[in-house]
Amino acid sequence: MKKMIVFNHKMSLLYDEVYNYITRTNNLDTDCNIIICPSNIYLELFTNNSEWSIGAQNMYYNIDENHTGEISSLQLKALGVEYVIVGHNERIVDFNESGRIINLKLIEALDANIFPILCFGEDADEDYREKLPQLLDSYLKDILNIDFITFAYEPIYAIGTGVHPSTDKIKEIISFVSNYLEVKYHKKPNLIYGGSVTSSNIYDIINIDGINGVIVGKISSDIREVEKIINNI
Repeated sequence: MKKMIVFNHKMSLLYDEVYNYITRTNNLDTDCNIIICPSNIYLELFTNNSEWSIGAQNMYYNIDENHTGEISSLQLKALGVEYVIVGHNERIVDFNESGRIINLKLIEALDANIFPILCFGEDADEDYREKLPQLLDSYLKDILNIDFITFAYEPIYAIGTGVHPSTDKIKEIISFVSNYLEVKYHKKPNLIYGGSVTSSNIYDIINIDGINGVIVGKISSDIREVEKIINNI
C-alpha cells in the first residue's frame, strides 16, 4: 500500500501564493498518495489545477440548502473533492462538535462516496486504553464497514505544539487501535499519524509498523517544508 501524506493547510495561504504552491507540488517526485486539503475558498483552484488528490477540511452532515456558511457533500463532489477531514480536535474545541455530529458527518461522507479522514486522539493526562475505544465507538455508531475510512491518530497534546509521543509510544497506541478495530469490524484499518509532523521527524514516524501515512498541519502550506518532507521519506 502506498504511504498517504495528507497536507492540512488550515487557514494558511493567501490567494497570490496558491498558484506557486500548486505548481511546485505538481513537480513533486514521489510514489506516495498525496492529499492536499486547502481552505474551502481554494478548493476549485486545486481540483482544477493540482495533479494530486484534493480533500476538504470540513463538511456539513445535512444536504439541506438552508444552512448559511456551510458546505455540503454534494458541493464537494461537484468540485471533484475526493476526501474530507472529520473530527479534528480544533473543530471539537472551537465549534463544540460532539461525537454525534462527527458520526453524522462520517455517515454523510460515506454515503456521498467521499473518503473520510477520521481524526481521533487523547490528551496527555488520559489513558488511551479507556479514551480511544469510547471515542471511536461514538464516531462509528451505525458504521458497518470501515474499508473506506482513514483513521488519523492525533494525540491532542501534539497538535501544533511541537511535542509528540516517542516512536515506541506511537507504535504501541497504533497497535492497540488496530487490534481494537480489527476485532470489532473484522477488517484491518488504514491508520495514519498526525501531530507535530515535520521534515525532521517524518522518516521515523512514517516507518513505524502499522502506520500507513501521516497528516501534516499548518507547515504543509510552506512549500519548502513540503519538499523537504517528500525528500526525507
